[in-house]
Amino acid sequence: MGFLALYGASNQTVFGQTAENSLLGGYQDQTLIYVLYHYLDFPPFAHGEETAVVGVAIAALIAVRRRRWRDMATVVVAAPVAIYATHVFKNVAGRPRLVISRDVDPSFPSGHFAVAAVVTVALLIVVPSVWLKWCAPLLLGWTAMIGAGVQSMGWHRPSDVVGSALLVAAVFLVVGSLLSKSIKRVVVGQLWPGLVGLTIALVIVALAVASAWKPKTWAVPYLAISALIATALIGWVALRLCRTTDPTSVGTRSVEQPAVSGIPLS
Repeated sequence: MGFLALYGASNQTVFGQTAENSLLGGYQDQTLIYVLYHYLDFPPFAHGEETAVVGVAIAALIAVRRRRWRDMATVVVAAPVAIYATHVFKNVAGRPRLVISRDVDPSFPSGHFAVAAVVTVALLIVVPSVWLKWCAPLLLGWTAMIGAGVQSMGWHRPSDVVGSALLVAAVFLVVGSLLSKSIKRVVVGQLWPGLVGLTIALVIVALAVASAWKPKTWAVPYLAISALIATALIGWVALRLCRTTDPTSVGTRSVEQPAVSGIPLS
């Protein structure tokens, strides 16, 4: 519902289109993130399909190696559905030309951000708990960079990025509720306590701001904030779907099991 409401407000109203079009402007080679895109083919700015295939394949292999069959099923079902859904909606829904703009192509939701979001969630729900504290900051920082970068280079608007996050989140939560089964839940405060967590958060914010940087500097906070909101949503979904069967794992807590005939299930 949030995805559809955001699409309606940003793409189907004069106010929404005018507000978001005001954030466009300049050339993509005037942005900081352009260096990574142009000279390094930074994924998924470039090679988006390959990035999705490789990322999901690695996640599936990790799940198989750990014998996490439900998580593997969640990844191989939700990932392609989420990515395909972004392309279908973009082509079917479109963007009517309600205001004069140099960019009238449909772009809601962002396919580039969807790839980063899908790979991030897929990997975070299958990696061992001891890896999570290292993998999550790297993957979420990368996701924030992509979300801010596609906006600063003029490929997408803020609603495209947030809408993509909402769609990926919806698909993974629905599929995960059907195929996966949580045993333990991640506790963020135990994974990244105190100053460590604050430092990681500040680094991710800095990456988003740097990736959003463009000559129209007054627009940078809006681009960075929308990328951070989308990234936070993706991170929340990933941690919702994380689970572990190791009772000694750090950063998790038990979820109470139902009892049968008064006898608790272990």
